[in-house]
Amino acid sequence: MTEPSTLPEAEPSPAQAPAAAQVAASAAASPEPAAMPPSAELTKSAPVGLPGARWVWPVLVALVVALVAMAWWLNNRLYATQAEIAQRLQTATTDAIEAKTLTKQANDSVRDLTTRLAVLESRQQDFAAQRQALETLYADFAKTRDQARLSETGQLIALAQQQAQLIGNVQPLIATLQSADARLARSPNPKAQILRRAVQSDLTRLRSAVTPDIAAAAHKLNDLAALVDSLRLVSAAGPAHGASAPGTPPVAPASAAGPRWAPWLGDWFERFRASLVQLFGITRVGSRDALLASPQQGEFLRENLKLRILNARLDLLSRNAVAYRSDMRGIDEALKTYFDKRQPRMVQALSLARQAAQLDLSANPAANLESLAVLSTLDSGAP
Repeated sequence: MTEPSTLPEAEPSPAQAPAAAQVAASAAASPEPAAMPPSAELTKSAPVGLPGARWVWPVLVALVVALVAMAWWLNNRLYATQAEIAQRLQTATTDAIEAKTLTKQANDSVRDLTTRLAVLESRQQDFAAQRQALETLYADFAKTRDQARLSETGQLIALAQQQAQLIGNVQPLIATLQSADARLARSPNPKAQILRRAVQSDLTRLRSAVTPDIAAAAHKLNDLAALVDSLRLVSAAGPAHGASAPGTPPVAPASAAGPRWAPWLGDWFERFRASLVQLFGITRVGSRDALLASPQQGEFLRENLKLRILNARLDLLSRNAVAYRSDMRGIDEALKTYFDKRQPRMVQALSLARQAAQLDLSANPAANLESLAVLSTLDSGAP
């Protein structure tokens, strides 16, 4: 026997009520009602919807929203990555351009120094040629013994003057003038006595004159160049250890009548303040580019400073006062801008630069010698 269906029957609508009543009456009137098959009962029952059908559309909408959000996030992530890559490429290009510029400046400095060395060698050759010419003139010169002595004295004084102007030391010139004075003292010629008085006047002036010590200044520049490699850059400097924050009042000692936890709180505050002081540091710099210098740029800065010091040394030896002052100002500015002033070697470097810059190359007591002017007048035959 077939079991009846367990599906719930739908309630009849008001329009179907009379038809249902008639069916019931006819069923009751028939003596042997026939049993309807289960399939017919299921067909006549009202259609029932699936339990999860109402969640299909919300789930689809949620999936679409999730896909759109994921696509938007991936797009933003890709854009941020492209921007970061472009920024790094631009930074690398800028660093390469700066390195190329510094290399070009170094090459220009080396080329300039080579030119200056060539000029100095040329001057030395000129001096050697002049000396050879003077020796030739001395060999060919001869009218009288007194006239030859005067000419020889003038040549020696002129050579000593050139040497004093070249090396910046008047002691060889003073020795030459003393020798000329002793030689002229043995001559009875009136012209020799006139020249001797001029030589004595030059000796008095040179002995009392203050001459620049070029050798000492060159030694200071050599010491400064040797200190450059040991100086620490501002960009590599850390906060000063042991420094206390300005304006922080000292912690007062706990009184005997205070609570027991007061000393513990004071010690904790001191340790916290010391940690903050070690964590943060303030450094005064003259240029914002000094803090951004990379280690490679730091090497270029050191080499450029060494070339500047070498250039100043050449200006010192060639007695170029204007170029020497300009180079010393550049050296002082570079030291104060790119190097840490708190290190002890920096104090020594600044002191050496300051002492070397105080040299006055404009003072040249060997420039105008009265003895050479008198000798020129005597050679021309003027009274």
